[in-house]
Amino acid sequence: MIGPVDVQRWQAAAVPWWVTKVGLVGGWIVAFYFAVSSNESPCTVSQPCLPDPLFSLAVVPLLATPLLLLFSRVLTGCAMGVLFGAMDLMLDGSAVANLAFGLHAAACALVAAWTVRSRADQHEAAGTTIVSLPDLPPQRGVLRVVAVLLVLFGFLTFVQYSLTNDAIEQHIANASRVDAEVVEIKNTFEVWVELPDRQRAAFEPLAPESYQVGDEVPVLADGTWVRMANEPEDVTWWLTIGGSAVFVAILLAARERRRRALWTGPVKAIRLQIHQIGPRRILLRYGKKDIATLATLADLGLEEPLYHDTEEFGRVWRGEEDPPVRLEPAEVLVAGEWHHGGQVALLVEGEVVATSTLNRVRPRHIVHSAHLPGEPVTAGTPVELPHAIWPGDRRRVEGVALLLGAAGALIALKFYPELIVLGLIGIQCVLSAVTRFQPMLRLDHNSVVLYTGVFTYRVPWAQLHGVRRSGPQLMLAFGPHGDVLTTPHLPDAQAGEKLMWARARSLIAEHPGERVTRKLNISVLIGAIYAALVLFI
Repeated sequence: MIGPVDVQRWQAAAVPWWVTKVGLVGGWIVAFYFAVSSNESPCTVSQPCLPDPLFSLAVVPLLATPLLLLFSRVLTGCAMGVLFGAMDLMLDGSAVANLAFGLHAAACALVAAWTVRSRADQHEAAGTTIVSLPDLPPQRGVLRVVAVLLVLFGFLTFVQYSLTNDAIEQHIANASRVDAEVVEIKNTFEVWVELPDRQRAAFEPLAPESYQVGDEVPVLADGTWVRMANEPEDVTWWLTIGGSAVFVAILLAARERRRRALWTGPVKAIRLQIHQIGPRRILLRYGKKDIATLATLADLGLEEPLYHDTEEFGRVWRGEEDPPVRLEPAEVLVAGEWHHGGQVALLVEGEVVATSTLNRVRPRHIVHSAHLPGEPVTAGTPVELPHAIWPGDRRRVEGVALLLGAAGALIALKFYPELIVLGLIGIQCVLSAVTRFQPMLRLDHNSVVLYTGVFTYRVPWAQLHGVRRSGPQLMLAFGPHGDVLTTPHLPDAQAGEKLMWARARSLIAEHPGERVTRKLNISVLIGAIYAALVLFI
């Protein structure tokens, strides 16, 4: 080991994950709610709701803030939060919105300062070994091409906005101001008016509930081109799209620059053990302590496979033979920015094999581990096929409560449409409720069907390696790669024995050529229908 490395200090120096993903993101949601709720100024002819190109560009940092924070881009996310807070103070006349986003910007600034200090402490605690990366930095890859395409797309959207806006200004210059009569209101948001020449036009105003049939509405008319005088046509969304494309391009270019900067001078390095925890994910360990995880573009193949083939894994999973002795894990030299979110390079025998970002360690099940979970289940309880294992009464009661919660969220949105967060909660309630009224497992003569929250798996018996029990839950290993799914709490204590009995019975008659299939659960369709109701209620 190259060291020493103060692992405990390195981990303690990090900013807790909930500060950004819960605190700042939650604060953004609260600020957004108050800002939307306070915007009650009506659009009138004397004070029309004019498009604001600069504020449309400000929407980019507004929306980027929570997304960046959720995906662990802390400093960039905090910078966007501070930037939008400053822009809101300059462009928004609402005192409530100014206060809400001003406080959020202040919180972002504090967390950014904390993060900078935290990264400095982590870098110091990572030891004193300094190395220079060999050879030259890798050639600029696909990220550069994507960034160039995004900039080109952003430029084209700005051109489209300019052309569309010029056409609108030309219509306004040639238009006549007339009073039109409201003749119909469709779907609570579409207002139809009739002009003095009997021409009809439809609008979707910001406050459709304020219009009644028979009201007089001032409009601008230039032939067939008709627009409301108090709500001119707003095409500044082109600017938001273009600004977002350019912003993403800048992020990609900055990431590429940070990666290539590793070759500009000496960088800190630590020799660590690596453990494969997924096809393209690596766990870094120092001694027996977990340090961080890395995502790579390809499987580096640095560890010897624990099992020779899937059949050996299946025998070990079923408890028919002892697990193999785990080999000593491989070691790599990890050099670069030694803090969470830092860019690092992995070196094996003096050559860089990958570059990636240091991420926090998350609890996860390690497939194909010599330390197998639970206890193997053997065949024991005959069952008449087909057979379904349904949720217990407790989960059904939970399902009813979740459906009532989703219905309540929909009703509340009817009266308070600005509370869009209720719609998101309602969608989650619907998705969770549907799974509580489906069978958890379904056994037939050819396969077992596993119902999860998003996907439904159909696993032929020949592809099911076995079942292990951990308390009231079962872990099913299946497929050529030994994928593992864990069931929820099963009310049937003999579910595992029934599964293995059905598997043993079916294997007597082989079904060659069958594969594991996966399709979307019906809960996704029902969730999409609910989302449509939220949008068009």
